Amino acid sequence: MMYSNKLVASLKANGKILREFKDTVYIPFGSEYSFLLKNLHTQRAVVNIFIDGDNIVEGGLVIDAGREVNLERYIKNGNLTEGNRFKFIERTSAIEDGPRGIKLEDGLIRIEFQYEKPPMRVSELPRSIFNHIDFSNISGSMGSSEYPGVTDKFSVGNPSTWIQSSGASYSTNVNGAMRGVDFSQNGAAMQASAAAAIDKVAPQSSELHDGSATMDWCQNDVGITVPGSKSTQKFQHVTMGQMEAEKHTMVLKLLGETPDNKPVLKPVTVERKPECVTCGKKNKAHAKFCTECGTALEIFA
Repeated sequence: MMYSNKLVASLKANGKILREFKDTVYIPFGSEYSFLLKNLHTQRAVVNIFIDGDNIVEGGLVIDAGREVNLERYIKNGNLTEGNRFKFIERTSAIEDGPRGIKLEDGLIRIEFQYEKPPMRVSELPRSIFNHIDFSNISGSMGSSEYPGVTDKFSVGNPSTWIQSSGASYSTNVNGAMRGVDFSQNGAAMQASAAAAIDKVAPQSSELHDGSATMDWCQNDVGITVPGSKSTQKFQHVTMGQMEAEKHTMVLKLLGETPDNKPVLKPVTVERKPECVTCGKKNKAHAKFCTECGTALEIFA
């Protein structure tokens, strides 16, 4: 999972969270995937997701403080009741020479987000507004006909309308610890270890991936995301107050082949357990040494 400025983001396939190798996710061509997003901030977040350079959540998706949502479909043309899931396919020569062509951001996922400003309190009100409040008639929350938006907590500025998932399933954890791998720490050794882990789900066999019998294997590792099957995930409009000026960004790259040009046949998930080369015991995903015999699980030779 990726974490930045109190937002957690990860991709899921077949109901399981995919592992990142630094900023890269390996997934078979023909797979459908979704986004698991969790807001760890005390303020609401508006998230925009760009796949291959196109924004797939028109207007932005609102995630409440401390909540998570699994986004499984495009939100296009204001359709809040149904849409297409995200499907990753190989960018073949037919696609490159066709009407779609090649885009600069093909294979990239860019997640942009910003937070709502906290509500303004009475002590922070501009004097011009504060002088208009008749405190003698106030009981509980404040309000006036001239300033109907003035309450015990204030949202200053013109509110904007965004969308929010109405079918989200919320939980208290995001399914485990973050396990992104930073290649910069161990250089080529870490890359070799990552390649070995990926190789376990990318054998030499030529099994066909879902819906891809007509595609050419190993033409390149570049993939694109296209409309997949139908999803009835529903959304609703919500109103947001003024937003913070700062925006934050996370970027992921999707690949359908391993660094040594083998097709990925199964998604590389965070639940995959490393197997000891000495005794064969399967260990926890974060373990560095075999709990049975002590052999290192990261083999560098």
